[in-house]
Amino acid sequence: MNKYWKLIKNIIFYAVVVFLASYLLLDAFAPDKTVNIFGFKAYVIISPSMEPTLNVNDAVVVKRVDIDNITEGDIITFKAYLPDLGSEAYVTHYVGRVIGEGEDKIFKTHGEGEETFDFWVSSDGSSDEVTVDDIIGVYGFKIANAGKVFRIVQDPVMVGLLVVNVLLIVIIVKYYNSTKKPEEVKSDEE
Repeated sequence: MNKYWKLIKNIIFYAVVVFLASYLLLDAFAPDKTVNIFGFKAYVIISPSMEPTLNVNDAVVVKRVDIDNITEGDIITFKAYLPDLGSEAYVTHYVGRVIGEGEDKIFKTHGEGEETFDFWVSSDGSSDEVTVDDIIGVYGFKIANAGKVFRIVQDPVMVGLLVVNVLLIVIIVKYYNSTKKPEEVKSDEE
């Protein structure tokens, strides 16, 4: 019976390791695909626009959702061009109004406590809207102050180092266990 529990624990352990490694690798090398494949994705809040609900360095987990289920008052994460950065970034804000139907919907957004809607621009400086194609997902939950850890695991170099280190540890443990003398193995199991 003890062998079966050990086998079950090993299967669960390796399944979790494979899942986490798959998620981290996909998130590092194909971040736009993560939410579609896994159904969720983590982001780090980098501005105070949603305080006190979401603070700088909070990690938020966003879940995939049917666009037709997004309503006013929901917190969504979407892609928008940010002139200060000079590139697109992920923004997490409230939905203030939904205009249109189906694939033609436009989402008017705003930060915490703001009475006016956000004004988005495209990279050429023209006015832009948050559309269905920009939506990543709906806020699921937050992990307070976990942003530093999440930034590390979203960096491809750090993910590579983590994967290599985990593999080395597994190999060392397996090697150590395989080189134990039979008496040591028997005394460990008792």
